[in-house]
Amino acid sequence: MLATDAAQTTAPARTPALDLEGSEAHLLRLCLDLQLDALLLTLGALAVDPGPDGGGIPWRRWISEDVDLACTLAADALAGNAALPPTLGSDLGHAVPVTAIDDLVARYISMRGLLADLARSGGHPGVEQLIARCDERLAELREHRLVGTPPNGIDLRGEQRFLPGELLG
Repeated sequence: MLATDAAQTTAPARTPALDLEGSEAHLLRLCLDLQLDALLLTLGALAVDPGPDGGGIPWRRWISEDVDLACTLAADALAGNAALPPTLGSDLGHAVPVTAIDDLVARYISMRGLLADLARSGGHPGVEQLIARCDERLAELREHRLVGTPPNGIDLRGEQRFLPGELLG
């Protein structure tokens, strides 16, 4: 496990850079929601039509542009004190990036477990490659975690995070 300097993994407290009225922040958040939907629709289209960007529809370029636009909208929303969708992280995750890494680790561990179940059933070709990708990402994420606890002064006892679907039953 790699020890990381807390100063490098802790973002400074954010200060609003945009003076937005409540309705403006709400409109910005709606734009962000629509952009995230557009990104997922484009991703779905790419999954069906993975052809090269040369002569077909430029799905990969659009995804890259959608990611950039979503990042810009999210940063503007944060600067204007608009709430982000829960899947874009919590205030704690933005202040202490190691919590975002921990959230990603939890998701990749869960995904790896589901893929391992799929591999045991033998019903999906290429599942071993997907498991290997999860393992690679987990190794990268673990390289960026803090060795001990988060930096002093941050109380995580009240912070509760759940994986998607975890509370369904």
